[in-house]
This record gives sequence, structure tokens and C-alpha cells, in this order.
Amino acid sequence: MSFVSLVATKFRCLTLFGALAALALAITDTKAHEFWIEPNVSQIETGDKFSATLNVGQDLAGSTYPYLPPRFDRFTMTIGGNTKPVEGRIGDNPALQMEAAQEGLHIIAYQSRGDVLTYVDPAKFQQFLDYEGLDWVLEAHQKRGLPTAYFKEIYTRFAKSLVQVGPYQEDDAGQNQAVGLPIELVALQSPYAPQTSRVDVLLLREGKPLENIQVATFQRMNDSTVARRLTRSNAEGVANITLDGGGFYLISAVQMEETDPAKFKEDTAGRKPVWHSLWASLSFRLEAD
Repeated sequence: MSFVSLVATKFRCLTLFGALAALALAITDTKAHEFWIEPNVSQIETGDKFSATLNVGQDLAGSTYPYLPPRFDRFTMTIGGNTKPVEGRIGDNPALQMEAAQEGLHIIAYQSRGDVLTYVDPAKFQQFLDYEGLDWVLEAHQKRGLPTAYFKEIYTRFAKSLVQVGPYQEDDAGQNQAVGLPIELVALQSPYAPQTSRVDVLLLREGKPLENIQVATFQRMNDSTVARRLTRSNAEGVANITLDGGGFYLISAVQMEETDPAKFKEDTAGRKPVWHSLWASLSFRLEAD
């Protein structure tokens, strides 16, 4: 191996090591809740370059994930009816870096692979349920005869983000479009429509509406302050989201399900995940009027 090749190989290893180290810090942050995609732009023209970061944290602050294919099952861009994988190099951060090749509403979608956590402190589980509006879970947990501590949960993330390329078009095919994530939030109107003060979002699980699920809206204003507003999906799975001026918006919803024990192996202590939390998010950025 030549000296140049050796240096290049070592550099790639160091880059991967740094990416994995950053990832480890992100997933071990005990304060981390939301996962979201954050583009650096909102509305651009064809030919413009843009990027987007993968983020984990709380109240729209936290760490970013690099581009690591072993960490996700899906990372795509949908424009109209066409969906293509997001290409990148291992360790890229921002994880998405591309040129806008055509007009229309661009839908970025990301599906993580499952991660497992262990609840040691019962209070942490209670805090999580309270924060996400999952009041029914604790009673179900007790009825199943599950332990109050040292039990496992598997969680997966399903994130989407919207970027408008070119002028807004009322008949844009990207509006009201599900992209096939197991759980997802669908914008029934484009937030980039002129003089929009509200967007309705549809929460779907395997293509079917989810009713009575807490839907949280985070808004980071231009002065960096963050507001959080709560609502719930109605019988049709729809939540009405108020758009209060410019800033970065994250809409988030969490569903909790019992796991199928047959799908998991026991750890060294004989434990398997007993709950599966599925995190759906939808994000976009609006310029101030």
C-alpha cells in the first residue's frame, strides 16, 4: 500500500470513529427526547444547494447524527411521486447535502433502526409517559405484571421534513402525501402556502388514522426562544396546528405498543423489550413575514 493510500485509509477510519463517537454521545443523552430533521433553508430555487441535519435532543436543542447507513433503514427524498435514497459519505454532517434539481415540495424521510434502553429508575418512565401524554401505559404496564424497574423498551424514529423548491403551487403533488413510513405525520396543506396561519396534520399508523394521540408543536423563534404547544388527534387522526409567525417548527407524536417477545433475544439478565415506542415527527422552517 502506498503512503498516500495509507494516509487516506487512516483518515477514513478516524472520520468513522469520530462519527461513531458523536453518535454514542447523542444516544446516551438521558435528556434526549425528540428526533428531527432540520434543513438549513425553507424555500429555495432550482439549482441551489441545501443541507439538513439529523438531530436528537429536547426543546429543539441537542446533538446531530452523521450519515451512518448502519443506523437507519430508510433515508429518502420524495418529490411528487418519485422517491430516491439520500446519498452520502459515511460521517457526513450535515447528513444530507444536495442540489435542488427540480421544483416542488421536497419531503425528506428518515426511519431509524431500533434502539433499546433499560429503565432503572421508575420515576424516569413516569416522567416520559407524563411528557408524551401516554397516561394509559402505566396502568397497562401494571396489568401485564411487568417490573417497575430494570425493564426494556425499544424505540424507533420516523422523521419527515419539508422544503419548498421554486414557487408554491396549489396543485403541488407533494401536499397531502404519505410516503409509507410505519408511523408518520402528513401535512394536509403546505405550510409554504401564502398567508397560511394553520396546517392540519394527519397521524397514520400503517396507513390508518391514529386518534386521541398527543401531538406536540415546538417552535423555535428567530430570537432562539422555544415554545411548546399541545393538542390531540381527533377521531379522523387529524390535529390542527397553529402557525404563529416565522421560525423552525417541529411537530411530534409518540405511540406506545406492546412488543412481540418472539421477535427479540434475551439479554444476559434474561430480559427482552416489553414496550415499543414509535416516534413520528414533521418539521419545516417558515420565514418571518
